[in-house]
Amino acid sequence: MKKVLIAAVALMMGASLSLAGMGIQWSNGGGWMAEYGGDVDAGPFVLDNNNVIWQLIYAGADNVANAPDLSKDNYLGGDDSMLANREIEKGGGTAADGTQWDNYLMQLDGDVLYQDLDWNTSGFVYERIWQGTPSVEDGGYYFDSGLLEINTAYVTGSPSQELNYSDGNGVAINNYIEGTGPGPEPPEPPAVPEPATMSLLGLGALAMVLRRKLSK
Repeated sequence: MKKVLIAAVALMMGASLSLAGMGIQWSNGGGWMAEYGGDVDAGPFVLDNNNVIWQLIYAGADNVANAPDLSKDNYLGGDDSMLANREIEKGGGTAADGTQWDNYLMQLDGDVLYQDLDWNTSGFVYERIWQGTPSVEDGGYYFDSGLLEINTAYVTGSPSQELNYSDGNGVAINNYIEGTGPGPEPPEPPAVPEPATMSLLGLGALAMVLRRKLSK
């Protein structure tokens, strides 16, 4: 009887251990990404003029996507910790995990699944995409996805979770962390002439037309 009980407990422990895991497809949802100040339809796109650092991050015990800290490893603030990282060169290319991306940051090839079959901690994960490589002096532009609650019952072959930073309509880099130096200047919108300026321009054009007619 004792052996039967021991075997039953062992089976139960094995079953509980097999249910501990995390599997997340971290991608962009088939969207594309304009660089800061760009247009999601016309560009320039995020990899046209920059490299990209793309991180999958555990939000820590506080369940918050903490603001970056450029003085720390992987630029992570608070109690956040990095699970996986992709670095993609300017113009697009292949990341270390074998995934391939074009200049729109759209996937061309590879497996975007991140899995940790020993993970048994509840909490949340999120993605952070850096436009270029940030620095303490220059700061940097970045985008954070929403938080995704981890399903710790993942096992190999079971449905994985999806984490996307884009809804398919494209997203702009909309966060900036300042550095200790002057940092990059954000692009300025094109100047629109004031009504008074437009009136003066119209009067000037009219005067030129009248002058030409009188000189004939």
